[in-house]
Amino acid sequence: MGTMAMVDWIIVVGFLVLVTIVGFALSRAASGGLEDYFLGGNKIPWWVLGISTSTSNFDMSGTMIIVAAVFSLGYKGFLVEIRGGVGLSLAFLMIFLAKWLRRSRVMTSAEWMKLRFGTDKPGRAAHLLSAIANIVLSLGMIIYFCTGAGKFLTHFLPFSAFTCTTVMVVIGLFYTLMSGLYGVVFTDVVQMILLSFTAIYITFIAFGMTPDVKLPAEFLQLNLENPSGAAAAKLAADASWTPILEMFGLVICIYLMRTFLEGSGGVGGYTDQRFFAARNEREASLLTLEAIVLSVLRWTMVAGLVVMGLHIMQTGAPGAGEIAKDAESVLPVVLGQMLPAGIKGLVLAGLIAAAMSTFDSTLNAGASYIVKDVYESYIKPDASGEDLMKVSRWATIGLCVAGVGLSAIIPNINAIWGLITTALGPALFVPLFLRWYWPRFNGYGFAIGTGGGIIAALVVDLGLKLPLHTGFPSIVVFSFVTCVVASLVTAPVEESVLVRFYTQVNPWGFWRPIVDKAIASGELTQEDAGAHLREKINDAMALFLAVPFQMFVLLAGMAFVFHDWTKVNFFVVSGLFCGVGLYFFWFKNMKTTAECEADDAAYEEKHGIEDEPAAPAH
Repeated sequence: MGTMAMVDWIIVVGFLVLVTIVGFALSRAASGGLEDYFLGGNKIPWWVLGISTSTSNFDMSGTMIIVAAVFSLGYKGFLVEIRGGVGLSLAFLMIFLAKWLRRSRVMTSAEWMKLRFGTDKPGRAAHLLSAIANIVLSLGMIIYFCTGAGKFLTHFLPFSAFTCTTVMVVIGLFYTLMSGLYGVVFTDVVQMILLSFTAIYITFIAFGMTPDVKLPAEFLQLNLENPSGAAAAKLAADASWTPILEMFGLVICIYLMRTFLEGSGGVGGYTDQRFFAARNEREASLLTLEAIVLSVLRWTMVAGLVVMGLHIMQTGAPGAGEIAKDAESVLPVVLGQMLPAGIKGLVLAGLIAAAMSTFDSTLNAGASYIVKDVYESYIKPDASGEDLMKVSRWATIGLCVAGVGLSAIIPNINAIWGLITTALGPALFVPLFLRWYWPRFNGYGFAIGTGGGIIAALVVDLGLKLPLHTGFPSIVVFSFVTCVVASLVTAPVEESVLVRFYTQVNPWGFWRPIVDKAIASGELTQEDAGAHLREKINDAMALFLAVPFQMFVLLAGMAFVFHDWTKVNFFVVSGLFCGVGLYFFWFKNMKTTAECEADDAAYEEKHGIEDEPAAPAH
């Protein structure tokens, strides 16, 4: 266990008090109604939402897994984390998906189903199943947070994992209850300041240590061959890692397929909430770019922690035995053994901040599905604003209690992360993908495909325990077939609903017949149709640059810490090339703020809206 000096305790406790005060101070701003509570009234600046997006992805549990993967596999550990830790879906969001979500003008991913499928029985079925799926996924993320946070904090605090988690949860629950999304994003800014200090300090110290650390021979290899070496062999002792190590190239291809589905279709949950909350579509895209750039700090910190962990192992310093037994202990052992008093408190507070950011974001978004998409839609449609706010807070508490309770019986972080990313994830990604691109896809197809996919994921992962290379394709194929068959044997979505959806959002896919209908009905002009096509061409070109841009930027940061100068030069030059291309194909073609405001005004006039629903007057 790492020792905590009095100054470390003061810093950690001071941070917890600070975020509590910030949450309380923002409680009035979130009291105007559900739009304020869950979307911040669409008045939060994009740079704040961008910081919040980055901080929410910078979680403690995920960082423990990522450090374990890179410590054991080197650059190949980065490739493993394409499954979720790299956050490659941000590249897709930046180019096109973020603006599609913002154009939808809804509060939750489940409410979006009404725009796409209508409000008849099939549309309501899609709406309800989407809400249930997102609630399940939110619960899974809360369990994941609680499990990792408890395991981490027991290295520093003289309490059980459950006690440590409960203290953090109570504080995060308090400010989330008080101030909703306002509290979440503005405490994220405070947390990002701490996280930035943490990442920069560890990166700087580790950079100076690297020449004295012997990196394993296979550590700097960036290929798809099966990992080797003693560290990889120790990972193999954990059954959740075995399929990854034995069929590495195939597994990485599966992860890339998963990323494509996730990035092209969206992920729901708290991620979508940031884009629904953006002031306009331009800011929705800009906040994603900011999140990508800020994520560099996470990966330089990961590389730094790995270097420090190798130093402990090679010198036989205290904690070496613990790291040898469990690679997931690298993060807490390094922080406990290698940081001086005061700095340790700041770094620990930063990682607690990362954990709380993921927790509060998930909690706030999960509650929005319960209130907006279940309670108001199906239980009490005539509920007053005051009633909805009360239910919002009870839903927040209920999710929290359920997540903490279940975390007590799930001890393995990688196991729950694997269930979320490669079982439940693909089950949900297939219907989320089809909804944008295939007009014949209907509400019943979405509902049955989502429900069937979740059941298949649980059977494959928890029941049959199929290995990843057979389990993942099985889930994807089952979900796809279920979606397609259910759609084809039931009636299509009404043309008027599809025309409104297409003209409002302008998605990619097989929409040409709907475009013709829209032009014939006067909903779309030939000039607008041409502009839509040009936008899609530019976005497609930009996407081919955005994904490698994100990969090159993150890998360059890691290579810098490892003193791997050949790769640093390659990644920097390649990243600059992609960045220049993005400027011409993406940034220069984004709508200006004035054009976005004109679009909003036209939307309000067309639909008879006096004030934007997501931004009511306080």
